Order: sequence, then structure tokens, then C-alpha cells
Amino acid sequence: MELRQIRYFLAVQETGSFTRAAEKMFVTQPALSSAVKTLEEELGAQLLVRSHKRVSLTAAGLRFRDRAFAILAECNAAKRDLMEQQSQRQIRLGILSTLNTPPINQLIHHFHTTYPEVIIHLQSGSKDALAHRLGQDQVDLIMTALSGDEASLTTLPLFQERFMLMVSSQHHLATRSSVRLADLHGEPFVLRKNCEVLDQGKRVFLTEQAQPRITCRTDEDSWAMSMVRNNLAAAIMAESVDEAGVVKIPIVDFGLIRTVGCLWRSHCEQEAVQQFTTFAAQHCAPPERSATG
Repeated sequence: MELRQIRYFLAVQETGSFTRAAEKMFVTQPALSSAVKTLEEELGAQLLVRSHKRVSLTAAGLRFRDRAFAILAECNAAKRDLMEQQSQRQIRLGILSTLNTPPINQLIHHFHTTYPEVIIHLQSGSKDALAHRLGQDQVDLIMTALSGDEASLTTLPLFQERFMLMVSSQHHLATRSSVRLADLHGEPFVLRKNCEVLDQGKRVFLTEQAQPRITCRTDEDSWAMSMVRNNLAAAIMAESVDEAGVVKIPIVDFGLIRTVGCLWRSHCEQEAVQQFTTFAAQHCAPPERSATG
């Protein structure tokens, strides 16, 4: 038994004619008649009374009609269910590894809470790695530090934030309301290899003739923060980074900032990307600055 046979049978009982049923189903009349005859043979019962005036249902045809409607309804329901699952909205979101910060985490949480039907696939990586994935269509949108050279139509700046000195609450500089780069000369320091302003930061230190003592080199911010928290070294990180037991101190002569924003491919019409960027623009506020800032 085939679905097309059932559909042809129902078309005949609806129109009362093999000819009109064939027109309705966009097939030839002989093909439709043959399919219905084969169905009757498979069922072992005559379903239709054929006459020159009008084709009508036999008693068996009446009983089978209800089952036929039920079969098609179940098939259509299964098809709709599968189509809804396949078309369920999703977004492949790439996030800069150094953006594991409260503002970004809250944005993603609030977006998921507001649009639970959108499946979020997260990937993290360096700025160059994320840009490569975006170009290769491995992610739909990235949240990264913007350089200002990106195309304006595919870029959404969200907020800017300063870089600050991060020290343990036990560090001898922890009680200072601010520091200068000269205060960091000779201090044990963590070199974060993925820092977006690493090269610029080095030049600023050289200009001020201040040279911290690098005791840890890492591309993982979790290791850098562990060194800071355990009072083994200091680090310079974005002000939105927040960690218990760590004090953030403004550096008055270190004026580097980063612009955090979204970046996506040109001509991207994916609904979830547009939805996410609109939501981010409305809900991602700059991080609150401390009273010492």
C-alpha cells in the first residue's frame, strides 16, 4: 500500500469521478485508475462502485475512507514534526577566549532565557582563530575585540572597557587607588599571550621605561588568574574580568582600551543572527566601573 494510492482513492471519493480526480492530482486518468485498482486488490475488497454518472463508495470503501484520512493525518503530522525540528533555529557563536566575563556571560544567559527555542552552539578561541572560523562559515557570528577596521554593516560595537592591574588582595599594591607603570617595574608579572593589546602594551611599558619581571607565560586566562589570586604575580586584564580575592586597580598612564562587539559575514540573513545582534544592542551595557576608577 502506497500513500499515493490512498490519496488517489480519497480524490475519487471526493470528486465522484476518476477524470476529475486525475485532474485534481495532476496525473493521467489511466494512471490514477490503475493505482486505485491495485489498492483494491491489495486490500482484497472493492472500494468504489463505478458508473457513468458518478463513482460512489461501497460499504468497504466507507470503512476504509476513515482509516485513509487517519493514515494521511498521521503522515502529515510526522512530516510537520520533522520539518519543525530541522528548521529549529540555531546560532553558532564564537567568543573570544578573553571574553569569559560577567557582561558577556549575562548577555548569553539572558538571550537564552528570552529565546529558549534558539539553540546556541558556543566555540571559544583567539581573535585570529575566530576570524578564520567566521570566514570558513564554521561560525555564524563572533563576539570579539574590534579593531575598527571591520566593515560597518557587519559589525556591532557593544561597549568599551579599560585594562587594569589585577593583583591579589594580599598584594602590597592592593590598597592603592591607582598605580603608574613605573610602580610595576620589577614586579612579578603574568604574560598573557592572547591579550588583544599585548604588542601595544609592551610598547607602552618601554616608553615609560618600566620593565615588569615575567614569571609566567600562558595563553589560558584561567592560569593567569590563578597566579594572580595566589599572589604569585600581577596581570593586566580588561576591567570586566571579575574574580573573588582579586583587586582591580586603574593604571593612570596605561590608556589602552578594547572595544567589544559582534562581527558577522556580509549578506548574512540568518534570523537568529539578526535576533542576537538586536538583543545584544539593547541589553549589553558597559560594565560598571569601581569607585576607584
